[in-house]
Amino acid sequence: MGVIDPNKVCQIALVVDDIERVAQNYAELFGVPVPNIWELPPQSEAHTRYHGEPCHSHAKLCVFDMGQVVLELTQPDELPSSWKQYQDEHGQGVHHIGFQVKDRDQVMQFFAEKNAPERLYGEYTGGNYTFVDSEREFGVLINVKYEEGQQ
Repeated sequence: MGVIDPNKVCQIALVVDDIERVAQNYAELFGVPVPNIWELPPQSEAHTRYHGEPCHSHAKLCVFDMGQVVLELTQPDELPSSWKQYQDEHGQGVHHIGFQVKDRDQVMQFFAEKNAPERLYGEYTGGNYTFVDSEREFGVLINVKYEEGQQ
């Protein structure tokens, strides 16, 4: 058995240049209202770190609920972040695929052994997320999402 259950895919995330335009296009495509667009909470609240250093990005996000999976759009600001790094290197595109995990430590140990260290870490009420520097080994960044009480 692997360290990540493939049935626990929960997120596809895109970096975009104009979140309002792209969100409107997806809303029309899906026939739904444009979700709320919001900014990342401050570093003091979310404890975000990028390559181990405090991350003060105020990137804009919006999320389309698509059942088991959400489509997350992120428009980076000019401050250093994983999203800004991706935008600088690739432009718009798929930033990461997220998986809900039961044992974050076990998953992070697996990625460390694959030379895929933590790239960005953040917290939210009830959980945390970690973007793993996995592009070289997996073709995309992977988001390890851990929520208290999840099975």
